[in-house]
Amino acid sequence: MKKQRFWNVDLIELFKLWGSDLSTFLMTLLMFLGLSLPVVIPALIMWYLMATNWSMSP
Repeated sequence: MKKQRFWNVDLIELFKLWGSDLSTFLMTLLMFLGLSLPVVIPALIMWYLMATNWSMSP
């Protein structure tokens, strides 16, 4: 049996695997951003209102 060497790596398969892993990471990131919107949008609105010294009292 021949000893495996680094330069015997199939680069096409390596890039396919890398692309698959990158795709999974990007879909996870997109899902996280999408699911965080109901929290982020009100927080940004409250941050804006706090910065403008807006208050409920007349």
